[in-house]
Amino acid sequence: MVVRSVENAEKQPKAIENWIESIGELHRSKPAPNVHYNKTMPDIDTLMQEWPPEFEELLKEVGLPTADLDCFLGQYIEIICSMLDIPVYKSKVQSLHVLFTLFSEFKNSQHFKALAEENKLDNALKGGGAMGGSDDDADRLIL
Repeated sequence: MVVRSVENAEKQPKAIENWIESIGELHRSKPAPNVHYNKTMPDIDTLMQEWPPEFEELLKEVGLPTADLDCFLGQYIEIICSMLDIPVYKSKVQSLHVLFTLFSEFKNSQHFKALAEENKLDNALKGGGAMGGSDDDADRLIL
């Protein structure tokens, strides 16, 4: 895709809109970067599998730990990643990368968007994909 500059941009608002759209298309068409982890990490599709019904019921009763949990950030990362079957090694950066990739996949999942539209997801989950937020807010991962 060719992206060109716009001469006399102040006189060509339509050309500016087209330019912005072409830049957006360029970003959307770029392949996702390949990430090579130092340690073995689970496949995102595996992490997106449905949890056992017993665990789902338990989560409805007790919920996931919130950021209000009295612990250090590193401990909180370990707790959340462990609950989601994401391994945590000495450096938590790669685990966090997997966590946020998982969040992005859930947020963009047509399956979870359809569930929200069919009113099968909890109200807190409807707006921002499968992991929380609302369309009016910035993207947020609510645990």
